[in-house]
Amino acid sequence: MLFHQEGGKLRDVSAVAGPAFNNSYSARGLAVGDFNNDGLLDVLIGVNGGAPVLLKNQSAKSNHWLGLKLEGVTCNRDAIGAKFRWSVGGIVRSRLKNNGGSYLSSHDPREVLGAGAAAKIDWVEIVWPKPSVKVQRIANPPMDRYITVKES
Repeated sequence: MLFHQEGGKLRDVSAVAGPAFNNSYSARGLAVGDFNNDGLLDVLIGVNGGAPVLLKNQSAKSNHWLGLKLEGVTCNRDAIGAKFRWSVGGIVRSRLKNNGGSYLSSHDPREVLGAGAAAKIDWVEIVWPKPSVKVQRIANPPMDRYITVKES
């Protein structure tokens, strides 16, 4: 099943979401990541006794984004617990980098920051997790690609 949030309520959109939602699966794991590096998060479902199912995200192809791969030095290597803030046209958004996944699965460690129709992100701020005390700010980052940011 696939649900879409509309006005604070969930609506079942499985019937119009594609052929993968016409079948039942004995699913045991789920991993979210950008499998084709297009900035859209895809879903890989582990099926018990069967081949995995890859759901390729094909929505919002005209939206802009920035992908970040963090490398911790003082903090943990994957920067789990880092806080992101980014500004697009004066609107500031934020996110916390977490870790995890599902049964025998792990999500893509990279972060995708959305910019919508805006052609640029004004700045990105990374608050590295403890024991680091560093805050890094990237002004006018490149768009629609992945960059690696090492804790400085």
